[in-house]
Amino acid sequence: MNSDLVFPPFVPHRFYRNAHLQTIVGQFHSRIKVAYKAEQHSLRLPDNDLLILHDDCPENWNPEDRVVILLHGLSGCHGSSYMIRLVHKLNEKGVRVFRLDLRGCGAGSGLAKSPYHAGNFHDLQIAIERIETLCPGSPIGIAGFSLGGTITLNYLGRKNDVSEMVDRAFVLNPPIRLSESVKMFGKPLFGHYQRHFISNLIKHVRASHHLNAHTHTISGDNYPKNMHDFDNQFTAPLIGYESAEDYYSQCSPTELVTEIDVPTLIVTAKDDPLVPVDTYSEIMEKVANHNKVTMHLTKHGGHLGFISASSTDPDPRWSDWRIIDWMLSESPQGIANQVREYDRPQLAKSA
Repeated sequence: MNSDLVFPPFVPHRFYRNAHLQTIVGQFHSRIKVAYKAEQHSLRLPDNDLLILHDDCPENWNPEDRVVILLHGLSGCHGSSYMIRLVHKLNEKGVRVFRLDLRGCGAGSGLAKSPYHAGNFHDLQIAIERIETLCPGSPIGIAGFSLGGTITLNYLGRKNDVSEMVDRAFVLNPPIRLSESVKMFGKPLFGHYQRHFISNLIKHVRASHHLNAHTHTISGDNYPKNMHDFDNQFTAPLIGYESAEDYYSQCSPTELVTEIDVPTLIVTAKDDPLVPVDTYSEIMEKVANHNKVTMHLTKHGGHLGFISASSTDPDPRWSDWRIIDWMLSESPQGIANQVREYDRPQLAKSA
């Protein structure tokens, strides 16, 4: 492989070419086991809910050095394997890392009366405001994973609310059209994912004493049979939407992506079993000549998997190193230009 590449293409590990293996192994197995050492910061929200921000500051970090905030995906938290790996690797590079537990997740279990959802961009804004007070003068990068990536795009797309200190973002496997992603769970062979997420989400609802009034309905015929049922029964009404469809429509960032004014790299896989690749076609056309937003589709990788064959990276976690390269690069535009060269042939083919 050409060592001059600043963004080497993804080549899947020979044992993990299957998208489901990439997804399952990629999310639930981590080679990095490190002791938890973060300082926790409580963030009070306007509706009186609480968020927990985990602050991992390496000894060699200095004031005004770079910081990165990480946002986990659906049913994840600060302890998700991809979050732990990125903290460890970025800390080794001297980067201070903040992991945000979305409402009611991780250390914030039971502290929120409203569930986390794709439209929680104001929560991200408040977390970044706290980071600005803790790290005055530091440039801030955002890395969002899956649903955390959707929240990131919703935040960045409302550019008048974006902090001047946010200078780049990396988004991995974000659902762009929520309704289409939910439909994927209903397809044959996808029952495992649906059962996993619904089980975790119901545990999340039951763990919050604020939501006790709603938990009595989780039984018998009222037990959510799929993600749409869960969102229709819990997410939408608890956050003020008329229905699941209303929530999906209002909180999908499709129309906001072109409004982003911060260098942003969106990476996803064509074989992502949870986010249909067809939902990205419109976005890829819109950002083909965008001066801030770049999108890259790999052939393989699954959902938050990206376990690679042997390469010049220190380990097989390809997406980890692309995030690190993006966050530490003096010229994100140089990386973006190389990504565009990769994708130009397929854009031309689809035109």
